[in-house]
Amino acid sequence: RRRAAGRKDLTSILAEKLPSRLVEDLKPALSLTGNIADWSDQRLETLETELSAWRVKPSGSEGYRTAEVTLGGVDTDGLNARTLESKHSAGLYFIGEVVDVTGWLGGFNFQWAWSSGWAAGCAIAETLPAG
Repeated sequence: RRRAAGRKDLTSILAEKLPSRLVEDLKPALSLTGNIADWSDQRLETLETELSAWRVKPSGSEGYRTAEVTLGGVDTDGLNARTLESKHSAGLYFIGEVVDVTGWLGGFNFQWAWSSGWAAGCAIAETLPAG
């Protein structure tokens, strides 16, 4: 990117891949100033390392009032329909929104999350030794 758009501001380049509000929040912490051409290879590598190691810690949630469903996830063809165990990796189970199952808004997705968790939990319990 430096060769192709050297005069472009680094925050503009990052905003092509990251949400612009996130880039603005990261700007002071990571000293994101100047054109990309002004940054050395070492400085860009350090930035890449810092961004790769960056962790998001949610500060809260808006609760059920605004909860929605995600789209995509683990393909159901790769799961046992009764236990939700992976057909490709024994002992690996997938539940809730990590599975590519989408229902109408209004509680259906919550029900899927709870029910799939219950089904996988029961299947796992059946594999445990008695006692």
